[in-house]
Amino acid sequence: MRALAIAALLMLAACGSDEKAGEPVAKPSPRGPHLGEVPLDKPLRATDNALTWSLEVAPGSITLTRFAGRGAEGSVTQFYPVSPQVDADKAVWSTKDVAGEPVTITFTNVHCTESGDPAIERPLTADVRIGDRQFHGCAGERPADGLNSQPVEPGNAAAGNVADEVTNSH
Repeated sequence: MRALAIAALLMLAACGSDEKAGEPVAKPSPRGPHLGEVPLDKPLRATDNALTWSLEVAPGSITLTRFAGRGAEGSVTQFYPVSPQVDADKAVWSTKDVAGEPVTITFTNVHCTESGDPAIERPLTADVRIGDRQFHGCAGERPADGLNSQPVEPGNAAAGNVADEVTNSH
């Protein structure tokens, strides 16, 4: 019986491959949610061209800042953080403010230019609805330095593409 068990082990050892095992290859991590080329799992910012408001959307927080001016006081409003519902050309965050008022934030994959001097180009358009109030603007990934995106340079081909661009005049 012992000889049979030893013979079985030797037969199993002979069945092994003489190929060498290669180094394990790291597979790239799956791409997170994107709207066009804008990653939605990074901090985002939306503003209007007059800089009367700014919306910061980041993992775990959504904050609207209304700036003082033109007879209005400044304010900061927190919304309950939620994940967006994403399809091919838009991302929608449906949430509420702390008073329970419904809030819908929609970023659309359409280039947007904030008019002004200098004009600022952003990759997304923004629509923010808080109850019956509505804000329109442009959005994109929040720059690491906290400043707005680069001004549109004269002759910039992307800035002249009227079919893919919305000019923010609100």
